[in-house]
Amino acid sequence: MTTNMPLFADLHFEGVSPSWWWLWPLLIVAGAGFLIWTYHGIFQRSERRLTWWLLALRGFGLLLLVLILARPTWTRESEQVDPGRVAVIVDTSRSMSLPDADGSTRYTRARNAVEQLKSALEREHKGSRVVVDLFDITGAPLKDGLPDQPMAERTDLGEALRKTALQLRSRPVAGLVLISDGMDNTGRPNFHDWEDTSLPIHGLGFRAGQTADLDLAVRKPQAPSRVLVHNEMRVEVPVVKTGKPGAEATVSIKRGREVLASRKITLAEGDAEQRVTLSFTPQQPGHFVFTAGVESAAGEKMLGNNAVHFPVQVDKEPIKVLYLEGFLRWEYKYLKARLEDDPDVALASVVRRVSPELPEARGKERLTADRLKQFDVILLGDMEASFLSRPEYDEIVHWLDGKNHSLLVLGGYNSFGPDGLRKTPLADVLPVVFAAEPPYQSDEAFSIRLTDKGQTHPMFLLSRDRVKNAEIWKDAPPLQGLNLVQRAKPGAEALAVHPSLERDGQPAVVLAVQRAGGGGQVMVLAADTTWQWGRFARLLGQNDTLYGRFWGQTIRFLAGRGLDDQRPLLAVNTDKASYEIGKRVEITVARQPRPDNDLADALATAEIVTPSGQTIPVDLKVDSSNPDMAKGDFSPSAGGRYELAATLDAAGKQLANQTAEFLVQGADLELSNTGTNPANLRALAEATGGVYLDIDRADELASKIAPKERRTARVLRSEYWNSPLLFAVFLLAVTGEWFLRRRNHLV
Repeated sequence: MTTNMPLFADLHFEGVSPSWWWLWPLLIVAGAGFLIWTYHGIFQRSERRLTWWLLALRGFGLLLLVLILARPTWTRESEQVDPGRVAVIVDTSRSMSLPDADGSTRYTRARNAVEQLKSALEREHKGSRVVVDLFDITGAPLKDGLPDQPMAERTDLGEALRKTALQLRSRPVAGLVLISDGMDNTGRPNFHDWEDTSLPIHGLGFRAGQTADLDLAVRKPQAPSRVLVHNEMRVEVPVVKTGKPGAEATVSIKRGREVLASRKITLAEGDAEQRVTLSFTPQQPGHFVFTAGVESAAGEKMLGNNAVHFPVQVDKEPIKVLYLEGFLRWEYKYLKARLEDDPDVALASVVRRVSPELPEARGKERLTADRLKQFDVILLGDMEASFLSRPEYDEIVHWLDGKNHSLLVLGGYNSFGPDGLRKTPLADVLPVVFAAEPPYQSDEAFSIRLTDKGQTHPMFLLSRDRVKNAEIWKDAPPLQGLNLVQRAKPGAEALAVHPSLERDGQPAVVLAVQRAGGGGQVMVLAADTTWQWGRFARLLGQNDTLYGRFWGQTIRFLAGRGLDDQRPLLAVNTDKASYEIGKRVEITVARQPRPDNDLADALATAEIVTPSGQTIPVDLKVDSSNPDMAKGDFSPSAGGRYELAATLDAAGKQLANQTAEFLVQGADLELSNTGTNPANLRALAEATGGVYLDIDRADELASKIAPKERRTARVLRSEYWNSPLLFAVFLLAVTGEWFLRRRNHLV
């Protein structure tokens, strides 16, 4: 509802320039004199009084013409006031029909609170109008007032707030008021998603003052998303208690049924919240779902909110890389920065910063067996053979016999030249044969061409679409030059070659790889300008995705870690997220083997935890066409939030676990828990800058709501000069005078 308040009104003539106002009276007087002189002559000839009436009619018509030419305009300005809105959402779900401590229903007390709030707002904001808009728990407006009985089968507080705010987005809203028992059937752990809203949300709720209303709940834990195996992990678990009596409880962190950490706490009387810090050390890498839970010997009406799941990626130890470089060059600068930015790589780099002719060129630390065993991958840059001693080269060759140890030799004038690595023991283990005679280097720019094996190799996969992947590499910035080798050795794989240059009748090798003695890889990359892939993109203001992905995948390939490391070994899901009572829930559990994990002997099991805390095993049947997939079913007999937990075990050891949830709708969903949860309303108020009060103090909330009306100025304009009626009167006066004058022969 809006009101208009007039501010000013003004009549002016747009067809009359202010500088010519003095001319109009002269013209009018002159015209009037001319008319009088003309009609006086007619009167002398006819001696009839009708002449003067004709003069008046002609003069009236001409005055109308002058008025039309002057373009009279009536302008007035008014102020439009849109009063502030207070949106009141009343919980109309079935749980509000339950009796409260004083015998009346919660819904009755909610209706009374609405009237108290309206009256208090009228008293508090006498100078400015405040309009109260009512909405039900689904976010639908209640234009005809509150319904007689609460009948909604489900409560979603977040959805009610979202829909209400959406309907009032064009209005000046002073605040949202949520009157509810605080129970939410969606199972959401918190209301952090409302922290960024600028609209304050106020709560009016019911005190959990009876022993039967005691409820313990766990909010979303504060935990890292990724940790390293064998490193301590700290988790902060928020525990919320509603209800009058105090309680002793045990807070724990579990993986499946295994308790990893626990702590006993004491919660004081009344509503309380306590943050409990627990720590444990993961003993194996993988993708796991942990459970933060709270248990108490005191009786609780609802156990479905006593646990919250949170996923954590437990990573292996970082890939330890040693990078030896003989000269400061662009390839070293960019590659070193890339590896240092990789969270899964621990880099140690050594670069010669003085002339190689000086005795202190290398530094004092030498490559020994004890030092080399600390690394997973060794990178050798541009260097002459004398950069390392013969014993150091022997140690590297021996080191390659260790498990998953890999060596990468990068292109360079010296390392591939006549005084380079061809004179060292490494020449026998590298996957290429060095050129026997010049030229040893091609300085022409080129774009690499992937071989058939290179197109499917994990180092070069930038897109799962093979055609798109080939286009990305085809459009990659060119490399500036190539170190020439004679050919790839038998048993080695050439993954990238020169598109036009040939050696021994075969395309010149750019990248070749072969297996090392200990299962690792030995690789040669005969180019030293891959930094162009990143620099060229940055010059164009783009992300250096190609450069970063290539080197990230290359280092992981050399270390024996594929991209599949991020995929969990186990997946579990249901065919839908919500069901009705008695309807079949289809459960699917899938093993997801990886190249480094053979799951043929691993057994997948699943169980369901009901809203009351009961555990029910699921009978899984393996799919005959896919042994990694098993299916089962379950028919819920009560409404509420159900938890589905699956584990994967082999040889008495748990390899992985996953959890899922589904909701069962039903008439008893709202009444499955007769308690109240004012903590939800407090959380909403704290997240948005509002306040929470007990429902008996609804009138006090009016002083917490600041008025917020919107005033806008509006200019109203009426133009009369182009009125059809005005023009018609002008024509009638002029033609009528002419007709009467002709008829009476007064020409």
